[in-house]
Amino acid sequence: MGRLACLLAALLIAPAARAGFTVETLAPGVIAFVRTEPAGMMFDANNLAVIGEDAVLVVDSNATGESSREVIRALRRITPKPVRYLVNTHWHLDHFEGNAAWREAYPGLEIVGHEATRQELAGIGARNRAGMLEFGPGMVEALRKRVAGGRDRGGRPLDAETKAAYASDADQAGRYLEATRSVLFLPPTIEVRDRLTIRLGARTVEVIHPGPGHTRADLVVWLPAERIVATGDLVALPVPLIGNTARPLEYPATLERVLGLQALVYLPGHGPVIRDDAPVRRVLALVKAIRDGVKASVAAGETLEETRRRVDLAAFRESFAGTSRWRGTLFDMYVVQPALEAAWRQAHEAS
Repeated sequence: MGRLACLLAALLIAPAARAGFTVETLAPGVIAFVRTEPAGMMFDANNLAVIGEDAVLVVDSNATGESSREVIRALRRITPKPVRYLVNTHWHLDHFEGNAAWREAYPGLEIVGHEATRQELAGIGARNRAGMLEFGPGMVEALRKRVAGGRDRGGRPLDAETKAAYASDADQAGRYLEATRSVLFLPPTIEVRDRLTIRLGARTVEVIHPGPGHTRADLVVWLPAERIVATGDLVALPVPLIGNTARPLEYPATLERVLGLQALVYLPGHGPVIRDDAPVRRVLALVKAIRDGVKASVAAGETLEETRRRVDLAAFRESFAGTSRWRGTLFDMYVVQPALEAAWRQAHEAS
């Protein structure tokens, strides 16, 4: 894939800095802000606002302060009530870096996150961010040259979908790099180990750690009365975002716990609102195949490269990418390469 794609795949925190979103009412007082940028290497998070009797809970901040301020302006057009809680579903910066903007807009805001968040941010999070800041400008320039030249790294003509994604990624990455050098990172003020119940008047919100999956520190936000769940990046569309910070051997059990909630509506970390569990079960089938294939390979004493040859994910690539060359590239970037390696290393850690 080349250095550009490999580094972006390793980060899984490379976010969009400004993009559009639609506003969708999922239930009375439950509002989703759903990102509309093209599927690409750069991300910004979906948001959820849960409006209670006298206060609001928001799920996830955004890639930058400006991105979060756009959502804040939209939310203020819906309700004058203050945001009392901000829940980060995990520590990747497209869900986290806008925390300071939310605190600035709503002083006294409590930030809710998993108890492993600080450790993850200080370790792999800091290393990934440093790598993006070092190599990001070169990546932006490379993407812009590919758009201008109309060809990908292999010299093939860019199709319309890929060209739009490259252009969007270059713009978003440039804005992110500009903003992130001076960002103030705000960690959780309330840490969750297993579950936290928050009451917004008569409305109940459950913040649940269903287990490791996309990261070690995943949370979901469950509205039991409305049967709506915000999954963070445990579920993402159109292509799953597994990545190098994942815990693939535990991922299936974690997703099964999410499915056990029997939600009617899923808000994924990225992608459109889901109104049945079929897309979630497709992700479950994928992570089960990764877990089972890698465990069998490690039991046979195979190397990582031998494991890559054994675990055939071609059918899943077709299921998620279809005939789209670009989405197939994203599947290779965020599933095939990092997920198999993460699972292989995790299996060796456990042995």
